[in-house]
Formats: sequence, structure tokens, C-alpha cells
Amino acid sequence: MARKVTIPGQNVPIQIGSAINPDWYMVLKFLETLQPLSDVDFAAIDAAIAAKSDTTRALNPQIGTTYTFALTDNGKICEFDNSSPVTVTVPPNSSVALPVGAQIEVTQTGAGKVTLAQGSGVTITSLASYKSIAGQYASATLYKRSTDAWQLSGSLAL
Repeated sequence: MARKVTIPGQNVPIQIGSAINPDWYMVLKFLETLQPLSDVDFAAIDAAIAAKSDTTRALNPQIGTTYTFALTDNGKICEFDNSSPVTVTVPPNSSVALPVGAQIEVTQTGAGKVTLAQGSGVTITSLASYKSIAGQYASATLYKRSTDAWQLSGSLAL
């Protein structure tokens, strides 16, 4: 449990005569317990942050008019570039077992409208039940909430 230390007001002196002001005593004792910054290994902290941070994501460019997500799409940006409409199917867990929490970004780079279709037993929830990307250069994120339930959020259209 975190320790709460209240700092006395700005006009409260630290010392009264030759003794420590009791209002400041607990603050000073707490400060003694802190590790000096000179002892901190910032390189190790930076490395740990870098290991948990994957800001560069792989692209999966698609040019066809149909596509079904695969295990390898987890964490990727799937770009759909076609002048004709594109149907992207979210498969049931029984055929492609993406983990709960999986995220796939869907981007429409072509003029053809990209629409997400629900595989057998799959439910995709979204604002106003929209399942299409809003237009060329628009994106949405699809994430898996449970076994066959997905959430679609972003720039969507009917």
C-alpha cells in the first residue's frame, strides 16, 4: 500500500531553533527512504519500455475483392486496395483461433468500399451497427472481445 505523506504549508519552517519541526519530521524520514536517481539504471528502464512497446506494426496489403482474416493478421494493419467493393470476413474461433484481445486495423486504400462480414456464429458490434469503412483512406480497428464477439470502432459507414 502506498504511503501518504503530507507536506506542510509553505510558511511552516523546517527547523524551530535547533530542533526539527515535527510537522516536517515525517516528510524528511520519507525522503530518506527514496533511492537516489544516480543509482537508477535508466538504460534498463528504457529497454524494458522498448520491449513492451511495438509502435511499428507490419502491413498486410490486399488487392483482391474478398479476404478472410488469419492468425497472422493479429496486430497488423490490413490495407485493402481495390476499385471494386471488398468483403472481409471475420472467421469463427473454431476455424481461426485469434486470442481474445487480438486487434486488427482495417484500412481502405482503394476506391472500393470495404465491408466486414461476420463468419458463422461471429458477432461484430459497432456504433449504429455499421460494418463498412467510411471511404478511401479511412480506417477502423477490430478487436476480439470474447470467443466469437468482436468490436469494430473507427471511421465507419453504413
